[in-house]
Order: sequence, then structure tokens, then C-alpha cells
Amino acid sequence: MSSEDLSSDKTPAFDHFARDYDTAITKGLKFTGETKEYFAEKRALILSRNLSKLGHNPASILDFGCGTGTTTPLFRKHFSPCSISGTDPSEKSLEIAHTQHAGCTGISFIHTEEFTASSEFDLAYCNGVFHHIIPAQRQESIELIYKALTPGGYFSFWENNPWNPMTRFIMKRVPFDSDAILVWPRNARRNLARAGFRIISTSYAFIFPSALRAFRFLEPPLCKLPLGGQYHILCRKPDG
Repeated sequence: MSSEDLSSDKTPAFDHFARDYDTAITKGLKFTGETKEYFAEKRALILSRNLSKLGHNPASILDFGCGTGTTTPLFRKHFSPCSISGTDPSEKSLEIAHTQHAGCTGISFIHTEEFTASSEFDLAYCNGVFHHIIPAQRQESIELIYKALTPGGYFSFWENNPWNPMTRFIMKRVPFDSDAILVWPRNARRNLARAGFRIISTSYAFIFPSALRAFRFLEPPLCKLPLGGQYHILCRKPDG
């Protein structure tokens, strides 16, 4: 699988924004009143709670489309993995990831072209990756992730919610997201099932911006409604 398969002509754009990623993403997220760290922490917390209910504590984690590796510390915070591997087609993003985590044991980053994992990981995670993949090539990426998981392993699939007008508004203001092709939840579930995954749950997160954070206690009971800025599909590779 080549770097073009993962992100098509987006790879040069991500190389360009690698060192200014925070500035670019902040340009859009400022309308929510929150930072990217808030959203990353919340995603990790939601995933941790879901897996805890299922009695699953992953020993090895794949971060598919890891970018500069900003989620890596959260995996260690919310889980107790022996190894974390990130893969991405952007060489400059990976350079930053290597620098930030230099000397950390059990952490590695690899270019997509060199990624050939087979049944190695207990958990795969991706956030906002598939809207950068050409629709015709998305199935191939899902099948690569399926192959990388151990039997019984889980895949945490996060994407931006096409139903949410604020999500679309924000993406238009983020340079590397402005021409992205959003992934509809029903299509994502269909592709995941086609690869062999069993869908565990679909939920929505990030309904209320910072200005309305007093109402965030309502988000858990509303998580099944397509209101949030992102949606999360948790699925599992069958045993055997």
C-alpha cells in the first residue's frame, strides 16, 4: 500500500503544514472555544471507557494516520500498552513525531509505504483520517487495518460528522480540510462490515461548544443522536 493510497495528493499539503499544524487547526477550532488537546483527551477518554466496559485493555496500539504523534501520550495515560506504533504518509509529520518521542521505549513511527503489519495490534485508532482518503481507496485502508489487528482486536474509528453544520463550517476554515470529502456514518459502517469487522457501537460526541459547556452533562444521554461534531464507530475483528 503506497502513500498515495492513504491520502492521495493530500500528502504534500500535510508535509507543508506539519510544523504549523497547531496554527492551522486552531484557526478552525477557535469557533468552538476549545483546543485540539481538549478534543484529543475527550476521544481517548470515551474510547477508554468503552473498552473498559468490554474488558479490553490493549497491549499494542496502532495509530493509523498518526500525524505528529500528539495522541501517543494519551494512549499511555488512558491505557497501559507495551507498544504504540504510528503510521502516516507525511514524512515531515513523522520527523516531528520521532523528535517529540525520542528515547521513549515501546514507541515507533513508520511511513505508510513501509507499514506491513499483520495481526500485531490489539487496538487500532484513527481520527479524521478517512475524509482525506479518496473514496475509491477507503476500503483498501480499512482492510489494511483489519489485517493489522489480532483476532478479537478493536478498531476505534473517529470521523467528522457530516450532519453537523458547524463541523462543515470549521473544516472550510482549516487549510488542509477545506476540500476534504466527508465520510457518512452509514457508509463507514458498511465498509467496516465488508472488511469483516463486527460493529459494536456508533456514537456522537462534542455537541456543546465551550460557551455552552454547562450543558455537557447532557452529551452522554444524547450520544446516539447525530448532533455532535464527530462520530465514533467502535468495531471488532472476530476471534479465530
